[in-house]
Amino acid sequence: MICLSAYPEITSGQLHKPEVTSFPYEDLPPAAPSVQEKRSAGAELMPEPSLRDNWSSPLDLPQQFDTLQEPSSVPQPPIALPLPGGHTFDSGNRPYFSEQYQSSPQEQWLNSPSAIGDSHGYSAGDYCLNGNGDHCEPWEWTLLPAEVLYKSYLGGPREPRFASNIAYLKGTGAIWELESGGRAGLLRYGTTRERFNEGWQLDIWGAAFPRLNFVESLDVDAVDFKVGVPITWTKGQFQAKLEWYHISSHLGDEFLLKNPGFNRLDYLRDSIVLGGGYFPTPDVRIYADADFAYNTNGGAEPWHFQFGVDYSPVCISERGKPKPFMAINSLIRQEVNYSGGVNFVAGWQWRGHEKESLFRAGFQYYAGQSLQLSFLNEYEELFGFGLWYDF
Repeated sequence: MICLSAYPEITSGQLHKPEVTSFPYEDLPPAAPSVQEKRSAGAELMPEPSLRDNWSSPLDLPQQFDTLQEPSSVPQPPIALPLPGGHTFDSGNRPYFSEQYQSSPQEQWLNSPSAIGDSHGYSAGDYCLNGNGDHCEPWEWTLLPAEVLYKSYLGGPREPRFASNIAYLKGTGAIWELESGGRAGLLRYGTTRERFNEGWQLDIWGAAFPRLNFVESLDVDAVDFKVGVPITWTKGQFQAKLEWYHISSHLGDEFLLKNPGFNRLDYLRDSIVLGGGYFPTPDVRIYADADFAYNTNGGAEPWHFQFGVDYSPVCISERGKPKPFMAINSLIRQEVNYSGGVNFVAGWQWRGHEKESLFRAGFQYYAGQSLQLSFLNEYEELFGFGLWYDF
């Protein structure tokens, strides 16, 4: 600013141009005579050093600007460009956008429509689909992991979650179907990423499924209790589980008092389940279970079979915006002559930022043998509106 005030012809842009090598003050009058007299009359005056030779300011030009550098034949590493969400093309895994990176059919499933334009999208590195490659994270032991590898079936009517469903049951009237439970990890041997982890994991879960009757002043008609311990495995698009669970069904006290002649079944099953799932895209899961009970009571038979499809976008809900979901589940039971029921749910979902839990709101339709196993031999059809919180 001092220079500008003294010499207004100098612009601020000139002060920041590296190519500037002279200023008007080089043409100032010579020094005062008292200074000149100190010089030897016969001494040869050295040429005045140019401003460029004594350049010591941050504007000093680096050497590569003086001469044109020949292009190097040595291949340079790809430049890591910033992506939304703080990621880069080379973020510790293999570069997702690189000339050396060839997308395989197994990795193309990651290009889900829900990930396009989402600032919390995912890349091939998040899933690490190439097995134990050099770019995959090492597997390690994790006590009480935050994430569940094998999540509940969204269309399963008897999965551990928090849920509330107001429905109309043909022949009965309005009912209130509740689910109170949860699922948690105990021990994992696998990756430790924030999302989309792989490996082996031991879980525990439990839930109660009461039915309240609006017609009878919210009396408890029946309640089922279910607990389980699964060992699960997830790798890329595939997952599997080996699970033990116990389920027992009980009638409500008020129901028994009002229906003294009702045949109480005391339904019970202790079962071993072998199940698996496949993700053709990250948002879609196809699954199937085979369930064999080694201990039964109250009319239960050994074999149950379950299968279905879930559609649920895996991307985090930005600014609270919901995304649609849909799921259908079918359960076949030996004790009702290999009949069963079909459950369909659809609506909107919200997926959390800090924890990969899922909140859903939507409609439910069920047709088949009663969901309450105390009413095992009764056919029912219900439809209503529900809220579900899944782990």
